[in-house]
Amino acid sequence: MELQFLIASHDAIVEDAFQHVADEMHVALEFCGDTNSSLAALQRKRFDAVVVDCDDMYAGTSVLKSVRRNLPNKSAAVLALTNGETQPADAIDLGANFVFAKPISPDRLRLELRKAGHLLHMDQRNTRRYPVITPAFVSCGQVLERSAMTFNISLGGVGVRLAEPIQDDDVLRVQFQLPGTDSTIQARGEIAWADCEGNTGIRFTSISEHCMAELASWIDRAVPLPTYQTYLAFTWNPFYAAPNSALSTCQCR
Repeated sequence: MELQFLIASHDAIVEDAFQHVADEMHVALEFCGDTNSSLAALQRKRFDAVVVDCDDMYAGTSVLKSVRRNLPNKSAAVLALTNGETQPADAIDLGANFVFAKPISPDRLRLELRKAGHLLHMDQRNTRRYPVITPAFVSCGQVLERSAMTFNISLGGVGVRLAEPIQDDDVLRVQFQLPGTDSTIQARGEIAWADCEGNTGIRFTSISEHCMAELASWIDRAVPLPTYQTYLAFTWNPFYAAPNSALSTCQCR
């Protein structure tokens, strides 16, 4: 699975450096050369990393400041490029995880991205996230058991699609049954990202040891399943029966 990078810069040298390392690091790039298109992209799509040219793109620091204000990208890794104007401490205060000073060469960029690999979860995203289509139920605030469908599952969380987007950034509960089993996984979580179409990434914050063991065991023996893109080809139907209370349930702590 490729990581998705947004490059907010009109610097040809920056663009060239990222294009040189993209294939070998399994990164898909989207370039935006001005503030307006960058802000629009942040609202439209979720990215694993956002690179912002703070000093050489007009109002670059405003883009940097806006990254985490957009729900689809609140958990994205943010890399700030500076060129003598923005101080590293200021870039971090505006939301950057890493600050790179120009000029950027392919060799230096490759080294810096490897340093940032733990934040980008490169290994986890390539090996531990599985496409899974199964009914789920999400409770948030006063709304109980909203019907949803999962589109991927990992040890750290689950991706779901709801008929309507979640607007609140509350702690929530999620419940789903792993395909081929009779056990239901329940966990508490938080919204890692969301978009205007109801696609939502939920990061687990509390899950019992039993549920985690069930999930890990299922992942260890998982086989390829229909992709999220295949799922989106079907007509969305938000109405599903309530969870079967007779099923064995892994309770969250």
